[in-house]
Amino acid sequence: MPEPSIVVDGKLDESVWQQAKRITIHFMTQPTDQGVSDIATEARVFDDGQTLYIGFIAPDPQPEKIRAFYRNRDNIWNDDVVGVKIDPYNNKQLAYQFFANPLGSQADSIENAQTGHETASWDGFWHAAGQFTHEGYVVEMAIPFAVMNFPPQAGLKTWALEFVRFMPRDQRVRLSSARISHANKCWVCQMPAYRGFAQATSSTNAIIAASLVAGRSEQRNVRQQQDWQGENNVELSLDAKWAISPDITLNATLNPDFSQVEADAQQLSVNNPFTLFYAESRPFFTENADYFATPHNLVHTRNISAPNAGAKITGRTGQHTYGFFAADDDSTTLVLPGNLGSDIAVMDTASKNLAARYSFAYNNMISVGAIGTWREAGDYYNGLSGVDANIRLTPKDIVSLQWLYSQSRSAGQMGLRGEALQRYNTEQPFNGQAYRINYQHSERNWRWFGRYDARSKAFRADLGFMPETDWNKFTTGGEYIWHMAADNVINRVRVSGDWDTTHNAAGEFIEEEAEGYAGIFGPLGSYLELGTYQRERVGRRLDNTSLAISGNTERFDEQGLSLFAEVSPGAGMMFFAFWQHGTALDLTNNRLSDQNRIELEGRYSFNRHLELSLRYNQTSMDYQSDRVFTANLTDMRLTYQFSNRSALRLVLLYTDLQRELENYQNMSQQQLNARSRQLNKQLLYSYKLNPQTVFFVGYSDGSLQDDELSRITPSERSAFLKFSYAWQL
Repeated sequence: MPEPSIVVDGKLDESVWQQAKRITIHFMTQPTDQGVSDIATEARVFDDGQTLYIGFIAPDPQPEKIRAFYRNRDNIWNDDVVGVKIDPYNNKQLAYQFFANPLGSQADSIENAQTGHETASWDGFWHAAGQFTHEGYVVEMAIPFAVMNFPPQAGLKTWALEFVRFMPRDQRVRLSSARISHANKCWVCQMPAYRGFAQATSSTNAIIAASLVAGRSEQRNVRQQQDWQGENNVELSLDAKWAISPDITLNATLNPDFSQVEADAQQLSVNNPFTLFYAESRPFFTENADYFATPHNLVHTRNISAPNAGAKITGRTGQHTYGFFAADDDSTTLVLPGNLGSDIAVMDTASKNLAARYSFAYNNMISVGAIGTWREAGDYYNGLSGVDANIRLTPKDIVSLQWLYSQSRSAGQMGLRGEALQRYNTEQPFNGQAYRINYQHSERNWRWFGRYDARSKAFRADLGFMPETDWNKFTTGGEYIWHMAADNVINRVRVSGDWDTTHNAAGEFIEEEAEGYAGIFGPLGSYLELGTYQRERVGRRLDNTSLAISGNTERFDEQGLSLFAEVSPGAGMMFFAFWQHGTALDLTNNRLSDQNRIELEGRYSFNRHLELSLRYNQTSMDYQSDRVFTANLTDMRLTYQFSNRSALRLVLLYTDLQRELENYQNMSQQQLNARSRQLNKQLLYSYKLNPQTVFFVGYSDGSLQDDELSRITPSERSAFLKFSYAWQL
């Protein structure tokens, strides 16, 4: 085939498209795995040795119902979407995913078949464009081979690919180029192999990205009525990516800007004893993050806040997958785990952070791996090592195993308190073990699983996110789905449930829980689910100087009902509501109370450019009909997407916690505020030519109120800009 001259514009008007291989996308894979669609979507595929080109021709008998809006990257899943999944090693381990909507808005991720997780924060350098037609729409993609790792073999190659189309209407329909059985939960394993790509090469060129971050931040102590104190900041940073070979990549960074440009989604932490989880979104860490994935989250890089330098090597050679990274940090942030709660410790001491991962795919059914992590800051250290295995006994039966060993030493400046003070207040090193066994059996309409998770008294995984330790939990459960006729008002019925029991390493009881759910899928993309739970659990320790649970806690019986509803009545509209009412443990006062939770969320697109997203959460608790607290969270985001590359976003985050202190115990009345409010605002303009050539400019401020302040008062503000430009050498 002659070397093409392609303009990625969504038109497929170059002559080379007429010679491309044609693949039909018509097998039904959701909501059922039975049947063939009357709508035959076509994918046309060819490559020039450097780039894989795919053209999707997506007819629709009702083109006026096609859903498409200009979206920020990875935010297209309520739209009509087409795309491809690629496993260039054809070993059923990982799959690159590339999707686009009819306007060319993109989404990409890496799917890990072993863990079942997808890393949507991965962003590749590729292009897409779309066009509406009288019959439907067309999408054109250009995916450079350099964005993927693959074996450097000459000549014909065998890759696994699946071509996919999503059609959100009354039901969310997923069509595929392959037959996918729901009885086999590994969909990557069912992707068909294609032989070709004889000239495909992955460039060994380097990408250098230089960044400039400038801004001014100001703060003041509003309780002491201080004047604003501020400082200007200008930082230069450098990131490099070098494809040492087609299947080995080196990433390095110097003086990186690891600030969060866009605000995290807010969460309510009241009456929650364990540390909240926040996802990673910084490019250096998200690049090939799946190479470090295991059944447990052992490499959670949000623990590293302000490094001066970092390096990472990732690669796959034959059946071997490996990764290594190292980064320093100006401070050290730790999640200190426990069995009744966890805590956060922050030390001013700089730290060193290392992680290494290796896995070996013996065949398509068996893979084994090993991992090691290390953190060190002055007298403190935590080292972890472990092995794991994933075994597909049959296409329907999967066993996952993991064993871990940790060694730790505390430091005097960690500021330990509560449960962590009793566990880790020692200058002597301590060690611990953890293991996990998970089994799952799947059929087309049902599945069953059993899992046992054990962590010894002193086990720690400080580079990861494992906030529970001294904690053994057995869980079993399953689900069954009835598929109705396609023209039924109710198209599916789902029932599910699980039971679990938790003890500490000494066998002392912590919790036993049973929960069940029944849901129906109906018109307008709707889902309605009724749930119930019954839980027996222990309260807080009566004597905080002892880690004992038996004889040192009280037991409480929690029970309640929940209702979840979701509907997507039209293009650009999505609403869901969650309500839960029942008895729950008031952790502050260590007593059983009545709890009510409400979560509401809606997204509405006024046109193809302007979208409003609004989320409201409320949790309230009453004791003997008297209000204890009411916690409210409002998260409002208004986005004007000028194009797929540029957007303007206004974010308002508001939390309001009101306590009726007269209904608290005496000690708590002296320590808590009757009212705590926070209001954070951000206005951000972004332009993204590609994942590393970006421009941001924004302003943000924060205000607070407590019992010492009569009104909500500004306490911090900042203005900033960031410019990053990437060169391919």
